[in-house]
Amino acid sequence: MRIASAIAYDIKLQQRHGFYYAYLVISLFYIVLLRILPASSREMADIILTFTDPSMLGFFFIGGLVLLEKGQDIHNTLFVTPYKHEEYIVSKTLSLTLLSMISSYVIHISQFGLSTNPLLFLAGVFLTSVFFTLAGMGVAFRCRSLNGFFFLSTLVTSVFMLPILDFLHIWSTPIYYVLPTQGSFMLLRSVFEPVPWLQILYAVLILAGWGGLAFLWTRYSFRKFIMLRMGGDGP
Repeated sequence: MRIASAIAYDIKLQQRHGFYYAYLVISLFYIVLLRILPASSREMADIILTFTDPSMLGFFFIGGLVLLEKGQDIHNTLFVTPYKHEEYIVSKTLSLTLLSMISSYVIHISQFGLSTNPLLFLAGVFLTSVFFTLAGMGVAFRCRSLNGFFFLSTLVTSVFMLPILDFLHIWSTPIYYVLPTQGSFMLLRSVFEPVPWLQILYAVLILAGWGGLAFLWTRYSFRKFIMLRMGGDGP
């Protein structure tokens, strides 16, 4: 029950800091953008916009939130309680992932309705959001300033965004299959076209595997740069 309470607290915190209003504005912008695009481009645009929602927004929102908490010295008092740092990481990740899933699905059904099976689509949003939120958190733990965060985050996200080139048929290479976002696009496009079960299995496993690695790296970053107060070497 403690993790449920932590998630509820983080949702309230995100509301207080305007995350829900920001997502509302962005979602409305995406909805309008989809409506004014030619019908032939809407499916591809929907997938790209859905991908950017849990990935880029989740990455930068969690980074901003962690840096805000560091600036307010919240971490100094938070962990004198039985609240574990794993619970902190999981709570922040799941609360933002829930917001991403709601936003992404509302954007999708506003244009395409409820006629399509959303299961794999939402699985793609969930796994993508979990990975990028954890990655954004890990980067933020290592940074002392917003400028440092933006510098490191640009390096990280530019690598993981590469499979979008394959989706847009700009450049294809087997190297993309090492990256979790290749699996993201496979699951997201399942809402519009059949995806072979082997591709679905690959997509789930690659995203889950990278998500697990991101959790371990973020937990390590938290222990080193927050719990042990070694953040002085961060950018």
